[in-house]
Amino acid sequence: MRKIKKIKKIKKIIIIAFILFLFLMLINFKKSYAISRVVDDGTYYIVSAIDSNYVLDIAAASREDRANVQIWQRANVSQQRFKIEYLNNGYYKITSENSGKVLDVNNGGNYDGVNVQQFSYNGTDAQLWQIKDLGNGYYSFISKCNGKYLDVLSGIAENGRNVETYSSTNTNAQKFKLEKYQNGGSNNPSGNTETPKKTIDNGTYVFKSAINNNYVLDIAAASKNDRANVQIWQNANASQQRFKIEYLNNGYYKITSENSGKVLDVNNGGNYDGVNVQQFSYNGTDAQLWQIKDLGNGYYSFISKCNGKYLDVLSGIAENGRNVETYSSTNTNAQKFKLEKCSTNGDNGNTQNKPNKKEISNGIYNIKAYLNQNQVIDVAAAAKNNCGNIQIWQNSNVPQQKFSFKKLNNGYYLITSCNSGKVLDVYGGYKKDGTNVQQYSYNGTDAQQWEIFDAGNDFCYIKSKLGEFYLTIDNNNASNGSNISIRNIAYSNAQKFKLEKVNFSIDNNKYPGYANKINDVLSKHPNWNIEIVYTGLTFDEVVDGEYAYRGTNLVPSSYQGEWIDSTKTYDTGSWYGASRKAIAYYIDPRNFLDENNIFQFLDVNSYDGNSCNFDGIKRKVNGTYLNDYANDINQACANTGVNPYYVIARLLQEQGNKGGSTWRMNDNGKYYYNPFNIGATGNGRDAVIQNALTYAKNHGWDTMEKAVEAGISFLKANWLDNYQNTLYTNKFDIDIRSGNGQKSGLYAHQYMGNLMAAYSEALILRSSYKDTGKLDSNFTFYIPVYESMNSTISPMPSSNSESKITNVRTTGTKVNMRSDATTNSSVITMIENKGTVLLSIERGINQNWQKVCTTDGKIGYIRGDLLEQIDDVKTCNYSARIKTNDGDGCYGRYAPTKSVPAIYPCFSEGTTMTVIDNSTYKNIDGYDWYRVILSNGTQAFFPGKYIAAN
Repeated sequence: MRKIKKIKKIKKIIIIAFILFLFLMLINFKKSYAISRVVDDGTYYIVSAIDSNYVLDIAAASREDRANVQIWQRANVSQQRFKIEYLNNGYYKITSENSGKVLDVNNGGNYDGVNVQQFSYNGTDAQLWQIKDLGNGYYSFISKCNGKYLDVLSGIAENGRNVETYSSTNTNAQKFKLEKYQNGGSNNPSGNTETPKKTIDNGTYVFKSAINNNYVLDIAAASKNDRANVQIWQNANASQQRFKIEYLNNGYYKITSENSGKVLDVNNGGNYDGVNVQQFSYNGTDAQLWQIKDLGNGYYSFISKCNGKYLDVLSGIAENGRNVETYSSTNTNAQKFKLEKCSTNGDNGNTQNKPNKKEISNGIYNIKAYLNQNQVIDVAAAAKNNCGNIQIWQNSNVPQQKFSFKKLNNGYYLITSCNSGKVLDVYGGYKKDGTNVQQYSYNGTDAQQWEIFDAGNDFCYIKSKLGEFYLTIDNNNASNGSNISIRNIAYSNAQKFKLEKVNFSIDNNKYPGYANKINDVLSKHPNWNIEIVYTGLTFDEVVDGEYAYRGTNLVPSSYQGEWIDSTKTYDTGSWYGASRKAIAYYIDPRNFLDENNIFQFLDVNSYDGNSCNFDGIKRKVNGTYLNDYANDINQACANTGVNPYYVIARLLQEQGNKGGSTWRMNDNGKYYYNPFNIGATGNGRDAVIQNALTYAKNHGWDTMEKAVEAGISFLKANWLDNYQNTLYTNKFDIDIRSGNGQKSGLYAHQYMGNLMAAYSEALILRSSYKDTGKLDSNFTFYIPVYESMNSTISPMPSSNSESKITNVRTTGTKVNMRSDATTNSSVITMIENKGTVLLSIERGINQNWQKVCTTDGKIGYIRGDLLEQIDDVKTCNYSARIKTNDGDGCYGRYAPTKSVPAIYPCFSEGTTMTVIDNSTYKNIDGYDWYRVILSNGTQAFFPGKYIAAN
């Protein structure tokens, strides 16, 4: 009995186990079935169940990683088609036809609302999708990485609506219909039923409008940029009106502008009437492919592959600048064009008896008319804007009548107005007799390049690179206001001009030493403009006036001798009042009229986004405390019309590269900013910082952005708009107009106390242009002149500590080196041995004391009668250069120790020198010091680690 019961129990266990096995098999079967293939591989539109007019789309047809996925009205474009590919593991890869990148869950996020984007395929779960058949032709897409559904944000169908992943809502926002795309097929709202095929031969054509054959397809303004507009314009036989048509062997053509190399393109592949046609770099999308339909009688229509619509002249009106778009078929002349094949040479005109080319040197010229040599080429109304007209006017020796000629590497010349910086330009680049000549920003086109040909007797012809077209005075009449155009060569007197080189001139008897220096600068930089500021002040009264404000004319305390007025210190205690001789040196403009130092006279009260571009601004602030504020500086300068490089130079001068004590100040846990040091005055460092903080707090400068913008506005209102619009006049208040016409209002209104600030900031300013290749921009420099100037240019003061380091030796035994230049000061050390060699870094102190340095870096003072000068100690002699780790250069010093002030200014990376001692001064303040001779003969000490042999 027990045995029977045991058998029954075993059977029951077996039956239960079998049922459990079947149950598990069923679960696995369902699970396997749930992620098995449900759609065939192929290319599909993924159509939203919210509104079937909206489909999945890659924003802006981008091909970049992380481009957004959205929905957009169906436009039959490649960014709305996706290749769906089963991976045999229950999941699909979904690839954009336009970019080749796959649908991807941003960073594989596992929360509701994580963004969907396109990304290069990497096989992660974030790029794998389960497709779930919902019936009735609809599907949902489930991310493998988070189990969430592809979802249209808030279930709203509108262009640009975002796509994300979200937990199941069982709404239409997560349902999509898949419509398979057949390659070459399209929705055809225009009614065109003709199969695309080859209808014309490859070649270059002019597209003449059937509305009026005098009007042709044209790229606006001869632009070479992406998105430049397509229009119609009167036929001028210009390169922007010629198009290369190329058959692609699939029924469609590519149509390329001869001028730009870019193709006709339907803006964003739009699928609506009136979508704009533009030029764009070729990318092979349907928006750039065209069916050409032969209409007979030499006429054709052009049908976009992306939307089936026709190339169409807006409203069927033939006029210059009329827009071209795509539009549903109207069967009107607005959609018909005659194709006229071009020869390989677009030039026309008489080329017989062509004169010889003439070479001229770069420089600034008046362009005198042969018809009347008192008349010259002139920019009408001294305009500085694009399209300013070129005319003839009586020679008045004004900037709008002076033109810089600069030879290019291809043998042609740029002719640039000295007034505007714009170049002579043929309107629209048209190769047509009578086309107007204007000034325009440089763009490198043929319309802006010119050749010079000899016309005999010192006259010349000026020929456009566009063809046999020459500068011509209209109507053969050289009178005020006569227009300049280009005409086919006729070798007429109206086409002859004399190029008379313009040298800068000024009364050399009254203002000696200016002309030669300025002409030398202009010969190297003919685009630069010089404006003389006649101050009406004598040189001596200006020096005396500035000297009266010694508290705002300071030199570093490392300067001695003729540089200083006394040993009274100012500001933070590290500045002396400058001497008359030092002030005269820095006030005398003639000391700085060279291509490097002239930038202290640059007009900085203007904003030119070309010469001061944003890349240059970012480069200049890179690695400095301003690194994160490039955009703020640029925007504030653009808003106020101030030169951003000037602002950067000022900020770095005020705070140094790393930021000084006032650019950011902590006030009980809250930061305030004063990078311009506005109100930062006082006796001693603590007072300066406190006053700077108080000023910033009172003005609410609790962010750097506020402080920068307010500081620029402060500069603008108080200096730049007050005839102190250069670094020089920021420093020296010498323009009587800034003092309301009264001499009593001069000299006191100075931005900076450092006597050398204009000089040093100008070097920073110049380097900004040099580093970005903009040194030959159209700059204007305002050079002041003074009455009763000495013919000898004001010399630099001599200072032993500044100009020469020498060796001395002791003449006795037990010589005391003291802490100051007096016998009442303490003894630093006693030098026991007669003949001990020391370094003398300053002489003539307190009558006969010398400042000396020992070989171990001790600095002190010894009476001069206990020392005698000897030849410089040299342990080596080789050429070297500054080479630092950060590329910022380094400071030199007048002794081998950090306890003496640095030489001002900082020496830049790559500065060359000769090393004469690399072994005497070892391990002082953490460095081995090298004694060097700089290129100007000055001796200095640099840390050896920053010196590399050439």
